[in-house]
Amino acid sequence: MTAACHFRFVGSHFVMGTIKVTDPFGGVRGDAVKDTNPFAIDKMTALKDINFSIDQIEGRRIKKKSILEQMRDGTWGVEEKIPNWEPAEDQEFENYHVMLRWSGREIAKVRNVSKKEAKIALAGVKAFINNVNPSNPDFTNPLVAKCYNSTAKTYGLDPVPVPETSKDRRHPHLFAGIRGDDSALSRNRFMKDVLRAIKLVDFSIGWLECVDQNIRKRPAEYRIKHTRLCKPTYRDAVTHFDCSLVFANETIVTEKNIPLPRAKIALASMRGWLRRIDPEKPDLTDPNIAKCYEATKIRTKPGRYSKSKPELLPMEDGGSSYWSTTLHCWITGSYDKDGVFVPPDWSE
Repeated sequence: MTAACHFRFVGSHFVMGTIKVTDPFGGVRGDAVKDTNPFAIDKMTALKDINFSIDQIEGRRIKKKSILEQMRDGTWGVEEKIPNWEPAEDQEFENYHVMLRWSGREIAKVRNVSKKEAKIALAGVKAFINNVNPSNPDFTNPLVAKCYNSTAKTYGLDPVPVPETSKDRRHPHLFAGIRGDDSALSRNRFMKDVLRAIKLVDFSIGWLECVDQNIRKRPAEYRIKHTRLCKPTYRDAVTHFDCSLVFANETIVTEKNIPLPRAKIALASMRGWLRRIDPEKPDLTDPNIAKCYEATKIRTKPGRYSKSKPELLPMEDGGSSYWSTTLHCWITGSYDKDGVFVPPDWSE
C-alpha cells in the first residue's frame, strides 16, 4: 500500500492531502527475464512429452482430462497427438517413426522401425533429454545445440553455432542405436520383399501350430485350409504338408510330403534363412538367393502389371529405365510440370 498527494477544493482554497493507493498484486513482482532459464522450461516440457509418449506405446492407462478441464484449456474436441512417435504412412509392416521434439519443433527423426525398436528408440530419447544440462549446455553435441536454438527461436534469444558431428568426441546415439531406414534404403525393393516373405512364414508357422484343431476352434485368421507356403499333401488329412518358399510372388523351392512336426521345423528354418539375407549386399552366389533377387526384379519391372509409356520401360524393352544393383530397385525417368520427359539419373 502506498500514499499519493492530492488536492481538494475547500471554500476558496485548495487543500493538499494524501490518499491511500492499493496494489492489485499485493506487492508481488515478477522476476527479470534474464533471471529465468527458458531452456530449463523446455526441458521439463520435453520430459513430460516423452513420458507420455512412452506410456502410450506401452499401452499404459493414462488419466484423461474431464470434458470440463478440456473446455477450460481449449482442447475439447481436439484429438490429442502423441509428441514423440507416430505410425508410419505405409502400415504394411506396422512400423513407426520416432522423433525428438523440443520447444514444439522436430529436431531429429528415425523412420520405419518396428514397435520393439520404437520402444528402445524412445528410451534413448528420454536418456538424452535427462542428460541435457540447462544451466551449462554441452554445445559440442550438435543435438543439444539444435535444441537450444529451438528454444532461442521461441523466446527471441541469440542462437548458438551447431557443430559438425565430432569424430574425436563421441556422444551417445540419440535413438539408442536404432537406425531405421534412410531414403536410400527405403527404395530397396529386395529388402521389402524379404520382409514380406518373413511375414508370410510367420503366418504359416502360426497356422501349423493350430492346424490339427477343429477349424472352428482356431483363431479367426487361421480358419483356412492352407496358406501360400503350406498345403496339406492329402486332401482330408493334416498329417503331411507340401511346403514352399514363396518370394516376390514366385515359388523358389518346394519340398513335398513333410510330416507336421518336421514341417514346423522346416518353416522355422526358412524364417532363419530369410533373416540372414543381407538386403543391401545379397550373396548372389547362393542360387536360392539369386532366384529370390531375380523374382524381385521381375515383380517390380516397369510395365509388368500395367501399361507404361514407352520411355518408362526397361532399356531392353526400348525404354530408359534400368535396374540399380546399388539401390536394388528400378531407376526410372519422370515428367516435369510441362509434361516433358526427364531421363533417369544414371549415377544411381
